[in-house]
Amino acid sequence: MNNYQIGGSLRWNDPNYVRRQADLDLDRALSTGQFCYIFNARQMGKSSLMVRAFHQLQDLGVACAAIDLSRIGSQNVTLEQWYKGLAVELWQAFDLVQSVNLKTWWQERQDLSPVQRLGQWIETVLLVEVKTADRSRPNLVIFLDEVDSVCSLEFSMQDFFALIRACYNRRSLDPEYQRLTFALLGVARPSDLITDSQRTPFNIGTAIALDGFQLSEAQPLAQGLTDAVNNPQLALEEILTWTGGQPFLTQKLCRFVVEQSRSTSDDRSHITEIVQQFILQSWEFQDEPEHLRTIRDRLLSNPERSIKRLGLYQQVLDTVVPFDGSDEQIELLLSGLVSNQRGQLVVKNPIYRAIFHRDWVSQQLSYLRPYAPLCETWIASGKQETACLLRGESLQDALAWALGKSLADQDYQFLGASQELAKREAQLALEAVEQANHILAGARQKANQEVPKQRIRFRCIPKVAIAVTAPVLLLRILGFLQGWELNLFDQFLRWRPVESRDERIAIVTIEESDLKQFGYPIPDRVLAQTINIIKAQKPRAIGLDNYRDLPVEPGHQDLVQVFQSTPNLFGIEKVVGSRVAAPPTLRRLQQVGFSDQVEDSDGTVRRALLSILSDNNAQYSLATQLALRYLESDKITPESLDSEDQRLRLGKVIFDRLKHNSGGYVGAETGGYQILLNYRGTEANFATFSLQQVLKRQIPSESLRGRVVLIGTTAESVKDVFQTPYSDRWMGASQPMPGVVLHANIVSQLLSAALEGRPLIRPWSEPLESAWILVWAGIGALISWQFKSSIRLIVGIVFVSGGLVVGCYGALLLGWWLPVAPALLGLWGSAIALWLVTNKQLDHLRFQHTLILLLQAKQDYPTAGRIAIEYLKQSETKENQTAIEQQLKQHL
Repeated sequence: MNNYQIGGSLRWNDPNYVRRQADLDLDRALSTGQFCYIFNARQMGKSSLMVRAFHQLQDLGVACAAIDLSRIGSQNVTLEQWYKGLAVELWQAFDLVQSVNLKTWWQERQDLSPVQRLGQWIETVLLVEVKTADRSRPNLVIFLDEVDSVCSLEFSMQDFFALIRACYNRRSLDPEYQRLTFALLGVARPSDLITDSQRTPFNIGTAIALDGFQLSEAQPLAQGLTDAVNNPQLALEEILTWTGGQPFLTQKLCRFVVEQSRSTSDDRSHITEIVQQFILQSWEFQDEPEHLRTIRDRLLSNPERSIKRLGLYQQVLDTVVPFDGSDEQIELLLSGLVSNQRGQLVVKNPIYRAIFHRDWVSQQLSYLRPYAPLCETWIASGKQETACLLRGESLQDALAWALGKSLADQDYQFLGASQELAKREAQLALEAVEQANHILAGARQKANQEVPKQRIRFRCIPKVAIAVTAPVLLLRILGFLQGWELNLFDQFLRWRPVESRDERIAIVTIEESDLKQFGYPIPDRVLAQTINIIKAQKPRAIGLDNYRDLPVEPGHQDLVQVFQSTPNLFGIEKVVGSRVAAPPTLRRLQQVGFSDQVEDSDGTVRRALLSILSDNNAQYSLATQLALRYLESDKITPESLDSEDQRLRLGKVIFDRLKHNSGGYVGAETGGYQILLNYRGTEANFATFSLQQVLKRQIPSESLRGRVVLIGTTAESVKDVFQTPYSDRWMGASQPMPGVVLHANIVSQLLSAALEGRPLIRPWSEPLESAWILVWAGIGALISWQFKSSIRLIVGIVFVSGGLVVGCYGALLLGWWLPVAPALLGLWGSAIALWLVTNKQLDHLRFQHTLILLLQAKQDYPTAGRIAIEYLKQSETKENQTAIEQQLKQHL
C-alpha cells in the first residue's frame, strides 16, 4: 500500500516518518527548557519534526501551542491586528477561551503598545491561567512556525523577537519564566530577526541542525517498496543517492517507484528511468506539488542579490568552495540547493545538479546581467581577452546597473578589469588630447605668424564706400535721419558765439505786470498812448504784434486815429489755419503783415515764412514788412532774379527759396516763400523796454530813433511763444521764445543780410550732398584699410568723426548747412564693413594654413592629429567644416 506523503506535515504517528538526529536534539533541548530554532530550507521536514515533538511533549505533561505565523496574515494587516491575532492564536491553542475574556483584557490595555500587551499576556495570562487537569502549572512550549513570513509585513517585527529574547533573559529574575520555552521554525537566519545595529541581536537558543535522510535512518521507507522492487534495500539506497536524503524528494521518488512498479531485474536502471521521465524531463511542468520551482524562485528572488547567489552556486558547480558562514553562503543553503558537508559547500543531490546545471546558471545570469556573454567569454579566455571588456557608455551603464547589487566575484573581477582598461584608455586618450591641443595651438600660432596681415586690394575701397552709401541715402530719403540731422543743426546754433546786439531793432514788451494793471487784452487807449510816445522818437518802422481785429474799449477811436496818422505802423493778421483779421484801418491802408510761423514736426521753428501768395497777390509777413519799410530809406527793394521768383536779391544778399528736401529736411511743407532762419539770438540780443517804461517816459529820448520798434506780449499767461533751437529741451525744462522776439530775429536776419552781407544758412544741392556722403564713406573705408589694429581703427574713426563734426560746425558759421548724420553713418559703416571684410579674408587664410599644418601633423601623429582636426572643425563655421571634410576625404 502506497503511504508515502508528498508535501505537508506528516502525522505524528505516521509509519513513514523518518527519525533523524534532529528529533533527538530537539527533544533533548525542549525537555530541558532550552529555546530552540530550526532554520533550514523549505520542504526539509521542519513542520513534521515540530508535530512529532509537540505530541511527545504533551505526553510528558508539557502544555504546547503550535502557531503558524503565516495564518495571522501579511497583507493589509496592521501592527495592532497582528499582535492581537497572535494573542488569539495562543488563547485558542492553550484552551483559555472559557477562562479569559481576551477582548475585554486587550481593550483594557489600549494605552500600552501592542508588544507590551503581548508581553503582559504571556506573563499574567499564559504563565498563570494555563493549568493541567490537577490545577498545576505545567511547562509551556510555544512553536512558532513560518517565522520568515513576518519579513513581508509592512512594519518592523524586531520588537516581537526582542520580546522573545526578553522572555529568555527574564528566567534569571523570575522563576516562572523558566517554565516558558519557544521553538522557532522557518527559512531564515537568526540575524534576520533583529537587524537594527543599535539593538542586541537575536543570539539566544539552540540551533537544531536538520540534515537529509541517512540510509540507516530511512529504513521505515523501505517497507513500502517491498512489492514494487526486487531489492527494497538496494532501491532505497539508489533513491537516496538521487535525492541526497532530501525528505520531500525522497518521499516523492518512493511514491513514483511504487506507482511505476514493473518486473525488472535492475532496480537501479528502473529508478534512473523514473527520475528522468517524471522529475527531470520538462521539470517545470511536472513539478507538482511544487518543489523545484520553489528552489528556483528562492534562488532568483531579489534580483539585486540573485547574481551573487548564482555566481556562488556557479563556483560550487565548478570547484571546491569552503564554508565560511557568509551571508551569501547562508542564503544559498536556505535555498535548499546546496548543503554543508564537512566544511564544504556541495550540490545537495544529483537531481538538483541535473536541473540547475551550469548552462542554466549561465542563462539566468545572461537574463540578469547585461554583459553576461562578454563576461563568460572573458572568463573562458583566462581573463586575457581585453576585447570582451566593457568600454564607454556600456561600462557606465553596467556600473550604474550594478550599483547596490550583490554580485558574484567573477562579476566584480570583470567590471574591475573593464574599469582598469577604461582608465588606461582614458589616460592614453588624455595624453592624445593634450598632444592634440598642443598641435592645434602650435598650428594656429604658426599660421598667425606666417599668414601676412595684408590689406585687401585698394580697389575694394570704392566698392565698399558705394555699398555703404546706398543704404545711408535710402535711410535719408525715407526720413529716418531727419530728426538726428535737425537736432545736430540746433546744437550747432547753440554752440555759435554770442552775436552782438542788433541796434536797429527795439522791442517794447507787454509783461505780466502790465496785464495785471491794464487787463488783457490791453485797452486801445493804452496802445494809442504807447504808439504816440514811440512815434514821437521817429522810428523807421513800428510793428504791433497784437491782434486788433475787434475794439477794446476804452479808447478805440484814439487808436484808429493813431493808425490813420502813422504811415510806418504795421499791424498783424493770421492767414493760415484759424484766421484772425487785421485791424480794418490798417487793412485799408495796406499796413498789415501776417504773424504765422512755420513749425517743424517736433514743434521747433527753424524756418522763416517771408511771404505767401493769395489771390495772385503777395502777402508779406510782419517781419518782411518792417524790414522792407526800414530799407526804403536806403533805397533797397527786393529784385526777382528768375521768372518764378525762386531767387530774390535784397541789397547785398540773394535769397534762395527753401525746397522740400533742402538740408536735413525730407518732404517738408514749403508753401509760400521760406528761408532757413539764421537766428541772431534770444531777447538779450535786442534793446528791450517795458510798456510801463514807455508810458512813464522813462526811456532816453533818442533810444528809438531810426529803429524798427516791435510791440508784443512776453507774458507767459498769453502763451504767444514758440520752440526754437535755443529751447534745448534735452537739457531740462524748455525755454520757448516769445513771438515778438521771433519776429525781431527775422527782421534782424533780413536787415543784416541786405545791409551787411551777413551770411544766410544755405543747404547744398541734393547731388552735392550725396557726393559729400560718398566722400566720407570713402574716408571711413580708407581709414579701415590703413589701420590693422582694432584699437587704432577705433581711435582713427573717433578722431575723424570729431573732425567731421567740427568741419560741419565751421561750415554752418559760414552759412552752409552740410549733412552731418548721414556722413557719420557713411564713415562708420564703411569702416566697419571694410574691417569685417578684411578680417573675414584673413580668418579664411589662417584657417586654410592651420588645416594644412594639421594634415601634415596627422601623418606623424594619427590619433592626436585627428583629434586636433576635430577640435578645429568644432570651432569653425559650417562652410569651413565642409572644407575640412573634403580635405580629409582627399587625404584618406
